[in-house]
Amino acid sequence: MERYAEAPLPYSADSELEAGVLKAAIEQVVSQGARTPDRIIASISGEGASLRLIDLPAGVEKKAAEVLPGELGAVLPFDIEDAILDYQVVGRDAYTVQLMAVAAPRQNVADRLDELRSAGVDPRELAVGAAAFDGLGALLGESLGNRTVLVVDVGPKSTDFAVLTNGGCTFARTVSGGMDLVESGRRAQLGAALQRTFASYRAQRSEEPSLVLLSGETAPMESARGWLTEQLGIDCGVAPLPEAPGADEETLPKFTKAAALASRAISRRKQLDLRQGEFASAAAAGELRKHARLIAICATAIVLAFSVSLMARYRVARAEHERLTATLVEVSNELLEEEATTALYARELLAAGPRVDDPLPRFDAYDVLEAISESIPVDIQHDTRRLLIEIDDDGDNGRFEIQGTVGSIAERDRLVNDLQEHSCFADVEKGSISNAVGDRKDYKLVVNVECDDAAVRTGKEK
Repeated sequence: MERYAEAPLPYSADSELEAGVLKAAIEQVVSQGARTPDRIIASISGEGASLRLIDLPAGVEKKAAEVLPGELGAVLPFDIEDAILDYQVVGRDAYTVQLMAVAAPRQNVADRLDELRSAGVDPRELAVGAAAFDGLGALLGESLGNRTVLVVDVGPKSTDFAVLTNGGCTFARTVSGGMDLVESGRRAQLGAALQRTFASYRAQRSEEPSLVLLSGETAPMESARGWLTEQLGIDCGVAPLPEAPGADEETLPKFTKAAALASRAISRRKQLDLRQGEFASAAAAGELRKHARLIAICATAIVLAFSVSLMARYRVARAEHERLTATLVEVSNELLEEEATTALYARELLAAGPRVDDPLPRFDAYDVLEAISESIPVDIQHDTRRLLIEIDDDGDNGRFEIQGTVGSIAERDRLVNDLQEHSCFADVEKGSISNAVGDRKDYKLVVNVECDDAAVRTGKEK
C-alpha cells in the first residue's frame, strides 16, 4: 500500500453531487499519489443493482451465463433484457453450485460511468455495492483465512452488508438507510434492517460469522462498534489494513472499502464486475491489442494442433472402417452367399430373406391347426372330437381328418366353405353326418394339403 488519500465532499440528502465537485475531489485524491495510477477501480451503489444467491445443478455451471437470465427474470423489479449480468461462484457440492449474481439496469451503469468520465476517470472495473469488499481477501489473506467475517459500511443514505468466507465474498446486500437514520434519531430502524439482513444470510448460508468489521466514517467510533455488537450479537472490530502515509491508526478504518476496491487488482478470484458487454473497459481492450501478436501466434498453434489431431483421428477412423468392411464382406459371403460392402446393402439382403433352402417345413401341423381354428366361424358352437394331421417333411403335401359336432348341416357347410378359401387346402371331402345329443350333428371331413412357397406366404399373410 503506497498511500491513503481522501477529499471532503459536501453532503446533502436532497440532491445529487454536482459533477464539478466530484471532479475536483477526484483530482485532489489522484494528485496525492507519487505517480499516475496504472488502474482505477470504482463501484456503483448497491441500491442501483440487485444481488442474489442462486442455486443451480452442478452440471450446468459451465452454462451459468445462459441460465441466469431465466433464473433472475421472474424476481427482478426491472426487465432482464435491459440489464447487465455477472456472477461468481460462492459454494458447491456434489449436486449443486451456488452463485452470487448481480443484475443492474443498463441505464444505471451508463449513468455511473458517465458521471465518473465527466470527472476525468475511466475505471477498469465497476464493483457493485457490498460485493466491493471482495478485494479484502487478497489484501488480508492471512487474517481472514479459514474464518467467516461480516463487513458493515454505514454510508450517507445506505448501508453495505457483506460476508467474507475464507477471504471471498459469499453474501452481499445494500440496506436502505445509513447516517441519515442515525442523525435523525432512527437508529433502531437501521438496527432492525441489519438484523433482517443477517437472518436472510443465515437462511441461505451455513457458515456462522465470528467477527464484524465496521467500515466507513463510523468505524473509528467505539460507540458505533459497541452498538453494532448489540444489534448482531457478534464482536465488532475494524479491518487490520496495512499502514501507509495519509492515515493514522484512528482514521485508517475509514479506508476499508477503498482498500478493498484497490486490492481487486491483485485478487485472483472471479469477482463481480459491471463493465460487461458494451460497457467493457477500453483499457482492457487495449491490453488485448497490445498482445495481439502473441494471441495470433497462440491461435495459430491451436489451429495447427487441432488440424494434426483431426488428421490422426481421420486415419484411425479410416483404418477401422476398412477393417469393418472386410469383416462385413466375409460374413455376408458366408451367411448370405452374396458380397455386401455397405451396411445398407447388407440390411437389404437380410430383409429379402436368406437365399438358401430353409431346412424347416414350409407348412407344418401347427400351421394347419392355426388355419382350421381361423376357419371356424365365431358364431358356431364347434366341438372337436378327433383331429389327425399328416404333413410330409418338406411341408408341401399332406392331409388332415377332422371329426366334430356342430349345430346343423348348414353350419357344417359354412365350415367347409371357409376351409376351401385357404390357399393350402386343395380338396375337401365331406364324410358322413349323423345325429348327436340335443339335435346337434356329428360330421367328418377329410382335407388334402398342397402348399408351395407362394401359397404359404398368401396363407400366412391372410
